[in-house]
Amino acid sequence: MMKRQIIFVSGVHGVGKTTLCKKIASRYKIEHFSASNLIAKEKAEEHLQNKQVENITGNQDFLVTAINKYFKNETWYLLDGHFCLLNKNNEITKIPYSTYEGICPRAIILLVDKPENIYTRLNSRDSIKHDLSLLRSFQEQEIDYAHDIKDKLNIPYIMCNPSDSEDKIYTFIEDEITKI
Repeated sequence: MMKRQIIFVSGVHGVGKTTLCKKIASRYKIEHFSASNLIAKEKAEEHLQNKQVENITGNQDFLVTAINKYFKNETWYLLDGHFCLLNKNNEITKIPYSTYEGICPRAIILLVDKPENIYTRLNSRDSIKHDLSLLRSFQEQEIDYAHDIKDKLNIPYIMCNPSDSEDKIYTFIEDEITKI
């Protein structure tokens, strides 16, 4: 399988993906896209505020279509997204493996943090009180599934807390973008 020049930055809502991606994009002049924004663009509708997704599988098809339409093979991209999402019943649901086959990322950065920190960030950002045990389980399932995906795709992977490991993340990225 031909790998695209995409670094997939994942983690649960509120872990710091967007903040980190903005820093990386600025430092390395890499374009940054949010999976949810690409899906919304392709569907021509605004993405949901409440984090629950009506049709997870169908939305991922829109994501792969958008990537095929807008991403050039010779350009590096950061794509921030998830391995799991909350469905319309607030249940943690794995995104289909076929989505990652379609994205063809070259590497994965999985961001993690203490669930209490994520809880605090989400409450201040969204003004919504989330269930701490759900956040804990959400992150655990995100970690487990990320490991499965990186093994199946046989690609480099790093898991870290962005507030503790920015230098480690930058080294990882530099290693990836200089391989080609």
